[in-house]
Amino acid sequence: MIWLMILLLCLTTACSPAKEVPKDEIVVGVFEPLNGIYGESGRETLRGVTLANERRPRALGKKVVLSVYNTKSQTFESANAVAILTDKGANGLIGTFGTDSMNQAKPAIAAAEVPALTGSTSPDLAKNYWITQISVDDVEQAKAMAQYAVEDLGLRDIALVIDAEMRYGAHLAYTFEHMVPTDVNIYKVYYHSGETRFRNEIDRLKKLPIDGIYCPGDAATSAYLLSALKKEMPDVAVMGADRWENPSFYEIAKDAAEGAYFTAHYARYDTFNAASETFHKAYEKKYGESPTSYAAIGYDAYNLFLDAAESAGSDAPEAVAKELRHLERFDGALGIADRRGPRRVPILKQYGKRGRYVETVEVPR
Repeated sequence: MIWLMILLLCLTTACSPAKEVPKDEIVVGVFEPLNGIYGESGRETLRGVTLANERRPRALGKKVVLSVYNTKSQTFESANAVAILTDKGANGLIGTFGTDSMNQAKPAIAAAEVPALTGSTSPDLAKNYWITQISVDDVEQAKAMAQYAVEDLGLRDIALVIDAEMRYGAHLAYTFEHMVPTDVNIYKVYYHSGETRFRNEIDRLKKLPIDGIYCPGDAATSAYLLSALKKEMPDVAVMGADRWENPSFYEIAKDAAEGAYFTAHYARYDTFNAASETFHKAYEKKYGESPTSYAAIGYDAYNLFLDAAESAGSDAPEAVAKELRHLERFDGALGIADRRGPRRVPILKQYGKRGRYVETVEVPR
């Protein structure tokens, strides 16, 4: 089905010639959801990209131009975005954070032979030649939270509450289950995407002898779960993943979110490098609020693409992709990333409207 979509797009775009980009411009294509259920994360990522572009508008003696495509929180739109942006002459892409969306885009990116940098946490992308992941992936997130749950929170009976239709949550839950020691009891409760009441799920959870819940779902659905848990199981520790950093998590859950733990990609007080501090101050000055991980991912993706182009001495897609594959270390807003070293995963705890940094867990690659 994906290949059929790509073929149709190729036939469609073949009817009109690709846009000729001025020789004194580098085009960076950005495809993110700017509205719909995942719009807040996409808008934050674009904020980070825009800030980076304003601070670094030129590379290789050329003006860097952003070309933006709104995927509208529709998974299939990612493949469309790749075809349209590359047809407009994009030298490189900054791709969406969505696991399913990037897996849809993957064949189109390979067909276009253009480098794409992404905040997607899908481990399926790790060895793709054309795709470079900026963020901590699902395996690393789940390893970190499993370690924190057992060693720091002292949990021994944990329920995994899993979205039956979302690959993102399934990846995280699977890894979490297989990373905890054998003396930790794991229980599983499934729900359907878009659930808001969780009556049946809460009834099942109340029958289990649990002291913790790990629910790596999207921000809105997880917030509804926490609202239900607060009333029925207020003393159970609740843990999640990176999407809980979105503002809608607190806006829906409100006080029920208080004290929830979740993994993130960025934490100001965990990343003491100069690039991170520069990013934080610049973001606050421009937008009047502190950045989220998604903004830091967008900021780093843009700068990493330009670093690779300048190191290669060329903005040709193949040259940039090759340079990205050889990259061993990057000093950015997310901290200092070492491709071969252990991954540092920040753990945040919800206090009021925002998550606050509590600890960093190091996990092997």
